[in-house]
Amino acid sequence: MGIPAFNSLMKTEYMLYGGRSGLNANCPSYLNGYMGGSGLNNGYNMGYYPSFRGQDIFTASNDATRVNNQIKQMQESNPQVAWNNPQFRGLSDDLNELGDYYVKHSAPSESFMGAAVGGVTFGLINNPRTIFHPWNSIKSSFNKDLKNMFADVKNADSALNKLYTNKAIYNGKEFKGGYELVSEAYARMHKLESLTKGKLGWFRRSLKKVPGGMDEYARIKDGLAKALKAGNIDEIAKYTEEAKRLGNAFTGFIPRGIRKWEWLGNKFAGIRKKYINPSHYEGIEGVVTKNITESTAKSTLGSSMAHSCGIKNGLFFAAFEFLNDLFLEKKIQKAFDKDSSTGWTQILQTCVKGVGSAAGWAVGEGIGAWAGAKAGAMLGTSIAPGVGTVIGAVAGLVGGSIGMWLMGKVTHAFIGDDVGTKAEVEKMKQTAKGQVQLLQLTAQQAQDDKNLNQKTLNAINNVAQFYSST
Repeated sequence: MGIPAFNSLMKTEYMLYGGRSGLNANCPSYLNGYMGGSGLNNGYNMGYYPSFRGQDIFTASNDATRVNNQIKQMQESNPQVAWNNPQFRGLSDDLNELGDYYVKHSAPSESFMGAAVGGVTFGLINNPRTIFHPWNSIKSSFNKDLKNMFADVKNADSALNKLYTNKAIYNGKEFKGGYELVSEAYARMHKLESLTKGKLGWFRRSLKKVPGGMDEYARIKDGLAKALKAGNIDEIAKYTEEAKRLGNAFTGFIPRGIRKWEWLGNKFAGIRKKYINPSHYEGIEGVVTKNITESTAKSTLGSSMAHSCGIKNGLFFAAFEFLNDLFLEKKIQKAFDKDSSTGWTQILQTCVKGVGSAAGWAVGEGIGAWAGAKAGAMLGTSIAPGVGTVIGAVAGLVGGSIGMWLMGKVTHAFIGDDVGTKAEVEKMKQTAKGQVQLLQLTAQQAQDDKNLNQKTLNAINNVAQFYSST
């Protein structure tokens, strides 16, 4: 029987017998051949299995009278040793193989594509409206008015095309932030278009339900359409900022309820102004000038790296390394359970992994954002500005995720396997209960391993067959 079927049976029987499957001879299971209690399962002889590993590991001479039985002789010579431990019954090599396999496959094994998909997922999380209101987002993407506003991006002779491809002249020199400026304008108008449709209204209501909301939307939409047609950088940046402020206004049920309580409302207002869209509460002229300047950040690789927000995102993942090793997988605790030296070694390993995650994300996001701007501009002029905007928006996050994945490989090669996981394995191998746990964990890992080698498969079967006789 293969690993998938074996593991499925073991899980089912584990639940059926309340965790006693394979540990109690009176519980028929896959591990004991569905035979239940047996008169053969007595003492240290445990029955005679001539095919187990090609030899009888319990009686060295196959002598039923136990004459010249090495296990019996060793037991009598040193009664202080726990000879019932399967490690002394010929399974030490198999248990070591299970332990090595478990340690190796406990390390992250994400693929390149998995890292890329993770970056895209992170992008969706950063734009929750695409998750909670997907139909609104889809309808906005095909809105005719929105499409017509940015149609000139694909017209090589238009002012908007020159701006989008970073060839427009601004203050006497070529402006390198056109792609970013137009992409941001598209993203903000796409959001406003979505806000004109039905919403749950937790944080933001539909503009149709906000007093004066639709009038303000129409004013911004008309002004931005004219600015895009003329390729007017200042006007595009101005109306884009106004669209941002209208779209980010907290008009939903929750913030309105908070404002009814004076103290809580004032506290919420302070948090908004300090941490949530702080530029929303600054003078619009200064913010527009700043946005125009920063739109050139991704024009070169060096400037993209310098302006990347990768350090902040990287620190988040670095913190997650500590959270995982300290509370989720408890590698640090398991390492200290062995001894303080192992514990501090695990802390050092966690620090190295954290720094690697932060650096990998920062570098990857900077490179990804720069490459995304180039690819987005090309796809925007050949397919649609919306496609270019999406590519540019997620490229940095995909790059950051891939960068962190690459650094994970590097740091793992540098620090080796986590000593906390090794300590956990050593502890499991010391008791019968722990060995069964190791067997179950390894079998579960092996179930999805398409490259499982024969040595590991044999070890899993050998340990499983041994416990079927206990």
